[in-house]
Amino acid sequence: MKAKLILFAISLTISGFIAAQSSNVQIMDILVSPVTVIDTSTNLPMQTNGENLAILCKTNDLASVENVTILFGTSENLGDIITVNAEIVESDGTYYLSIGNELQELQENVISATIELSQQQLEAYNFITMYVIDNAEQQSNHLVFTK
Repeated sequence: MKAKLILFAISLTISGFIAAQSSNVQIMDILVSPVTVIDTSTNLPMQTNGENLAILCKTNDLASVENVTILFGTSENLGDIITVNAEIVESDGTYYLSIGNELQELQENVISATIELSQQQLEAYNFITMYVIDNAEQQSNHLVFTK
């Protein structure tokens, strides 16, 4: 009986430690939508070899988000097709998502990314998993979109 109580106390301590390590930043309401890119000189849709996808979600605290990870995979939480890592940067009170050499301005508490996929990548993925890393290096909850 004494051993069970000690194990119970240890498990409570460990679970309390794990809970304390989770992020206060939460994301919600993932939305994935195709995007048509318009050629500004002709005002016609541009021909591409794949497709651009807009991926959006809301957050409760954009100011605390440092990084965004988007995984395109054959199963949840797997980036075996493509993994996108982006950084949130702030300039004069305006927040941007920095992907590669592009800055995408963010509005209110919505994180939005436009990702270009090849036709092969587009056909291969089944799930999109999205999460953020906060300024304490803690991972948020994961959102999953199923194709």
